[in-house]
Amino acid sequence: MKVGIIGASSICSSVHLPLLSCIDNVSIEFIADRKNPENLAKLYNTKPIQINKQSSFPDCDIVLITIPVGARNEYLYEFAKSDSYVFSEKPFAMDLETHKNLLQLSDKFTCNYARIFFNTTRNIKNIISSEIFGKIQKISIIEGGIYGKTGITKNSYRNDPELSGGFLNESACHTFNQLDFIFDNIAVNSADILWQDDFDIESNVIFDVKDKYSFTIDYKGTHLKCVKPNTTVFFEQTKIQFNHLIPDSVFTISPLNSDKKFTLQQENIFGSTFPQTYYLKWNDFLNKVSSSSKLNSKFETSLATTKIISDIFEKGGKR
Repeated sequence: MKVGIIGASSICSSVHLPLLSCIDNVSIEFIADRKNPENLAKLYNTKPIQINKQSSFPDCDIVLITIPVGARNEYLYEFAKSDSYVFSEKPFAMDLETHKNLLQLSDKFTCNYARIFFNTTRNIKNIISSEIFGKIQKISIIEGGIYGKTGITKNSYRNDPELSGGFLNESACHTFNQLDFIFDNIAVNSADILWQDDFDIESNVIFDVKDKYSFTIDYKGTHLKCVKPNTTVFFEQTKIQFNHLIPDSVFTISPLNSDKKFTLQQENIFGSTFPQTYYLKWNDFLNKVSSSSKLNSKFETSLATTKIISDIFEKGGKR
């Protein structure tokens, strides 16, 4: 299976290329970037392409796109026309309308929302659906950390709000994708956003969940201070705490009226390390491509995640 790569990014060189080079029946046909990727291409014995207006790309079964989301659309259009499968880095699109329009082009898109392959995500989904601890009363989520511009060049895409950037699109999208995977009906109730230089740097959001029963999720994501990432699920008599950002989180169970704590033994069926998680995402996609499956692109690219972020911006007053 021939794979071409657009964007010699750090996640490409540190995650995707090492993984793809170890998978049987996968060959890396080219690596393309605005800066000549000659050295990286040489490591993987493939063709380097420096992107310019006259660039053309060899035919491939799959194209991996890791360039910033705001610069991605022309390539999504091009490879949709050539009927190639596309594996895109997250987020898939900057806004809901663009996302919907892109899905009209092809049913061969996926996006690298890999946390649904975490053991952490699968185990909490199983715990909740089993109702072994009763009904959920509410959920609280916090995540983030201090984010500055040290070490980021002036012309980096992270300093350009037209290309990417902001906490919601860069970081929180993964967490919202996990929530959408766990719950069928989740909607934004209210949002409060802090802005700096046209970037969202902190968001406080209340979600409404209406599955078998209704409850709320209060979410805080911030670039203003260091916080310990944590999700707490409050049931009728107990609460479960865990770190949703890692694949092998410890689940701590506590009675609501006691200081006692217990650790839940997890099943290691899905990814318990980050490399395993990325492998499972790629393996799932490659299997679908091999069988010429028609993808559920709304799920694969997580249209629901883009809608959540768009709704947060709308309710929080996007600049």
